[in-house]
Amino acid sequence: MIKTIVKEHPLKDITLDFDDEITPPSFEQEALQSYYEAHDKTWEIKAHVTEIERKLKTVDDIIADLSFRRLGIEQELEILEDWLGVTELEDKELFDGEITIDIGTFFAVCDKHNVDIQNLYEKVVDLTEIYNRDIENIYEDDAVIDPTYFNALDEVYPRYEEVSVHTVSLDDDHQAFLEEYGKVEEFFFHYTELAREIFDKYKNLVETTQVVYRRVEVIDQLLRDKLKREGK
Repeated sequence: MIKTIVKEHPLKDITLDFDDEITPPSFEQEALQSYYEAHDKTWEIKAHVTEIERKLKTVDDIIADLSFRRLGIEQELEILEDWLGVTELEDKELFDGEITIDIGTFFAVCDKHNVDIQNLYEKVVDLTEIYNRDIENIYEDDAVIDPTYFNALDEVYPRYEEVSVHTVSLDDDHQAFLEEYGKVEEFFFHYTELAREIFDKYKNLVETTQVVYRRVEVIDQLLRDKLKREGK
């Protein structure tokens, strides 16, 4: 008698028909166990990538925020550089009236920006380590799970008369699994591409920000020298 058994799984339900009058041979049991494990491994990859992409998008948002705040620092920095004679402010004629900058607030904003970029560094280091480990774990032909799982059922199909599982139902379910696996593999490589893009953004942020920080250090020293000369 044929019975349909549904094994619930977060990747996809596994639905197979079995002949309960046939005792499953050991090779069938091993093959199906491997097939179930393939679902587990694929789901682990999907769950892992989902979590890492969430962290990457958080980092991307922080990079965007720090880049925007850096622009604000640069705007005030240009005014201070003009005032202290470091450079001449472009389009000065466009400014009407006085321009007031709170020096204490300016340096507090710079310090907060530096603290936040250091905290971002820790997040990027952690994600880079995960990314490198994930890349190292890719199998041949860009498989994200052990390719032997794809051959797990090879012995079952030709010996369909010996096995309890109905091979038509097995093939249907197998094709559904391969479709889900394909989506996960695509998801994985989307994540690696996203990671590289964000790491490049971070590198650019650090390089441009370091230039700004050096300019801030110059302004800080010039202000200290000015205060000394004025006896304040």
